[in-house]
Amino acid sequence: MYRHKTACSLAATAFLATVVAAVVHHGTVNRSFAPGKETVSVAAPEQAYDVWRQKQVKGRTLVLFDRYPHMRGRFNYQGEPQLQTSNLVEFSIFKNVIRKIYFIVPDDAWEDFLHEKTTKQVKPIPGLTRGISLYNLNGLPMVATTPSSLPHIPEQVLVYINAGVFDARQAQELLTRKAIDSDITVIFQGNRK
Repeated sequence: MYRHKTACSLAATAFLATVVAAVVHHGTVNRSFAPGKETVSVAAPEQAYDVWRQKQVKGRTLVLFDRYPHMRGRFNYQGEPQLQTSNLVEFSIFKNVIRKIYFIVPDDAWEDFLHEKTTKQVKPIPGLTRGISLYNLNGLPMVATTPSSLPHIPEQVLVYINAGVFDARQAQELLTRKAIDSDITVIFQGNRK
């Protein structure tokens, strides 16, 4: 009787280990990284997608230093998605470039951000002093957090910095302090509105 239970337990454990290994392998295979590291300045947000496309990256985590909401949803166009200034992130999701987002909110703007009508909180993120999961139309994991609460991200990320909102040098120093590695950093030389 005990042998039967032990055999069943071992079989279930082996099956679970196989499933976990398959999921990890599938996730890794479906991600593409750029060779080397590059920082690129762009004159318009949609040019970031061209940089990512040329480097053939896919299935990536994006650390987004910009205003919210950056993704305005499907009401920006009719029919097939078309890349526009207002939908860089959403278009990149449709094209399988982005699979997860860390949206960075300045520390001193966190409380205001939480009370904006456009902020659609889903739940707090355990372990982050300032971190919430945000609802978005794409169903993609989107975490809003502050520079002080940004966790270490163990995988290489894409970085997009709107220099009109965040100082690019400070954003890059933050990533270095948090030991977050990026193969492509795109800096939009935006204006401060």
